[in-house]
Amino acid sequence: MKIIKDVIAFAGDIFFPRRCPFCGEVLVFGRNGPCESCRPKLQYVGKDFCLKCGKPLTDHSGEYCSACKRSVRPFDMGRSVFVYDDLVKRSLSSLKYNNKREYAGYFASQIVLCYERTIRSAGFDAIVPVPVSRERMRKRGYNQAELVAKKVSDITGIPLRNDILIRVRDTVAQKDLGRAGRQKNLKNSFKITGNVVELETIMVIDDIYTTGSTMSGIAGVLKEAGVKKVCFFTVATGSAI
Repeated sequence: MKIIKDVIAFAGDIFFPRRCPFCGEVLVFGRNGPCESCRPKLQYVGKDFCLKCGKPLTDHSGEYCSACKRSVRPFDMGRSVFVYDDLVKRSLSSLKYNNKREYAGYFASQIVLCYERTIRSAGFDAIVPVPVSRERMRKRGYNQAELVAKKVSDITGIPLRNDILIRVRDTVAQKDLGRAGRQKNLKNSFKITGNVVELETIMVIDDIYTTGSTMSGIAGVLKEAGVKKVCFFTVATGSAI
């Protein structure tokens, strides 16, 4: 069986060569991930980050970003791989809107590679992708967060549960709203549809972390349903304020 899979993968690399997930350049045969040109341009979050949401800190002596200091957030911890700059923005846009679904595997591998010890020690019972509305799923045909979550599940063996949380309505862009507006925007946006009683610790996966409103909304709903701990992992995050 493994030999057959290897042959199929080999044939796929020949007829459908892999491309750099950041610039789209065809990669050297057998190579995966960023090309040699994009690799040094990538900005990883690094070691100095907010212990709550995972955003990179400009004040290296602090432990929390200013947003987490002044807000009570129901999620327990968040971590991200890359800083959300123009390079990463273009790549995630291609994954999200241009059907570059193959990029999900690379991003998932980076989440696990960067936070393998954290993931292993947390003892997650399930992985839950941030859901999209039925309308957006119909238009796009897929949920980019679920693609990444499925790959993380494949790598770690943690069960994927895309059946317990749905988005019941779309929200306008969070970045265009104030704090009160974001809270109102996300009120009743998510709904539990499955039994989560047996799930004590959940990993939530999304592509980008920005204001924290979406993750707070999801964590709040999950904890109201009985989940004890909610942590999230995203491909990228904005800079701390």
